[in-house]
Amino acid sequence: MNCIYFKFIGLHFQTKLHITLNKLFFSHSTVSLKNKCGSKGPPWRVMFFGNDDFSVKSLQILTSKMRTQTIISKLDVVTTSKGNSRHVRHVAKEEKLNIYDWPVTETCLNGNYDIGVVVSFGQLIPEKIIKCFPLGMINVHASILPRWRGAAPIVYTILNGDLTSGVTIMKIQPRRFDVGEIVRQHSCTVDKDETAEELKRKLADMGGRLLVDCFKELTRTLRSAVPQPETGITYAPKVDKSMADIDWNATDSNTVYNKYRALCGIWPLTTTWHGTTVKLLKLCKYQISNLEIQLKPGELLYDKQRHKLAVKCGGKGGYVSIEELKIPGHRPMSGKDFFNGFVYMKAENERKFDSTLR
Repeated sequence: MNCIYFKFIGLHFQTKLHITLNKLFFSHSTVSLKNKCGSKGPPWRVMFFGNDDFSVKSLQILTSKMRTQTIISKLDVVTTSKGNSRHVRHVAKEEKLNIYDWPVTETCLNGNYDIGVVVSFGQLIPEKIIKCFPLGMINVHASILPRWRGAAPIVYTILNGDLTSGVTIMKIQPRRFDVGEIVRQHSCTVDKDETAEELKRKLADMGGRLLVDCFKELTRTLRSAVPQPETGITYAPKVDKSMADIDWNATDSNTVYNKYRALCGIWPLTTTWHGTTVKLLKLCKYQISNLEIQLKPGELLYDKQRHKLAVKCGGKGGYVSIEELKIPGHRPMSGKDFFNGFVYMKAENERKFDSTLR
């Protein structure tokens, strides 16, 4: 009886000792982690860097989480006075967030924030600023990196006819854009008729939600980041207005249509009609049924049954239909109206668009 009692006491003591040691070890580990990163832990203090309408969705989603004080306790905003920053400023003012103009100083950052979040900011952030954040800085990028590193990933996704896209959240490294370790990625399909503007809205929402997922287990998520693959790297530099010009001789119908989908929210495609620059406001893919028709690139065909004005394309061929266009001095008009008012009176060999190359 005594022997059993002493064994029970010993087991009870062993269990208590084990639990106590575990508590001490866990407490020590937690303190070490906090000391190491210089952060107070969740809920996190966040400085948001954004500069256009793509940034807004992430800012709105983070703000909604900040209101609950669960994973985010503080949210301030850095933006510039250039471009479309008015969208970010408007949301920040509505939500009564503190707004700082870029560039910011180390003084206003040191000790006040745990992490920096960058969404479509367009500025290279110096190393001294990155180091002000104990957990570093992360960026929401609108592509599946390393594909489409650069300023215009959505435009180049559509321009090249990609069937998939997505969002990458990565760590920011100094001196170079879009090369940091991947924290999270999520992909989506791209519809064959989807425009860059439509894809932008979809990816903006996806990026904001993926960002919140990162914050739920932030330190573990950051530790699990992996380097970007060394293969499959492509670049998406800034978009130039000359990209809207059409070379009918060299460009097939798929390329013209993808160019329209990629640029329609930025610039209309341009061509030339007897020396006058014409803006093509809306295009569609067009399948011609009469295979006997032989046209040269740029030449126009009017389909009386479908009331469609089609243009023959070069390269691998094909046609696009002109749904809406604009000539200087005239209101936007349909392809049918353009045919009746400008094309019909011309001889058949003069019914053509010329390539516009800058």
